[in-house]
Amino acid sequence: MGLKDLFYFSKGERNGILVLLGLIIIVLFTPTIYRQIYKPERYDFTEFDAAVAEFETRLESMRAAAEAERLERRTFTREVPSAASLRLTPFPFDPNQLPASDWERMGLPPQVVRSIKNFENAGGSFRFKEDVKRIFLISDEMYAQLEPFIELPSRGATGELPASLSRFAERPDPSAIRASLQINLNAADTTELIQLHGIGPAFSRRIASYRERLGGYLHPDQLLEVFGMDSARLEGIRQNLVIDTTLIRKIHLNQAEWADLVRHPYIDRNIANSLIAIRNQHGPFQSVNDIRRSQLIDEQLFKQIAPYLSVD
Repeated sequence: MGLKDLFYFSKGERNGILVLLGLIIIVLFTPTIYRQIYKPERYDFTEFDAAVAEFETRLESMRAAAEAERLERRTFTREVPSAASLRLTPFPFDPNQLPASDWERMGLPPQVVRSIKNFENAGGSFRFKEDVKRIFLISDEMYAQLEPFIELPSRGATGELPASLSRFAERPDPSAIRASLQINLNAADTTELIQLHGIGPAFSRRIASYRERLGGYLHPDQLLEVFGMDSARLEGIRQNLVIDTTLIRKIHLNQAEWADLVRHPYIDRNIANSLIAIRNQHGPFQSVNDIRRSQLIDEQLFKQIAPYLSVD
């Protein structure tokens, strides 16, 4: 058999080869033809991306708050020098509202002084000498050095109090003092916020930080939007809160950039895009009601964000 015989095909074989080549060509070009005829549907992931971005922002805020709490606890519980190495230099004193500088002048470590001040900021007070021992980080050895100088009666004392100590018998009830406390939520700094029952340094910073993002509080219930705040804690301080809405900082709709809008907690990326598009298409907003043109703003959201917007 010659080489030529190897490449000889009968008519049937040649037809079969042609059909096979045709099928191969069809298979190769079918995807291209399909894409030309049937345009694939394009999905808009804008809303999804915005939701992911908002979640990441909140997650980062939660992580930052948790880290602040962790650092605060770590500092708060740092080891205090033992009695063997700590020698106090006390002088006669009333522990109630004693300045931190006087505690430190007696030789108490800063950690202990912070513990005392946190106790007072939470509404605590000292009625008897033994109450000083309740302070976290004050050891029995420390109390033994302080006790002779504390100008308070002993819990086990009987009979009338000495004249020099009689003023303690009529000490105001701490709960009554807290009830009369009034804090302007839109003007108070962190040191003032700490005076509220159950609000420590980390919480006061979160309240002030969220107030800055909002532009100011309209209602005490907005505190529930602060990370870690719950209804029980809020009810405990509601009577102490005063809100001056004239201090609210508003966003100028006709001057604000996209970044200015999206920085507000109630305005996400999609809403910011919508407001910018409406302004570009229809011109400057004539009133805050004009934001209702956006299909993304329903009645509930309008009532929520309108107080933070202006066109003046």
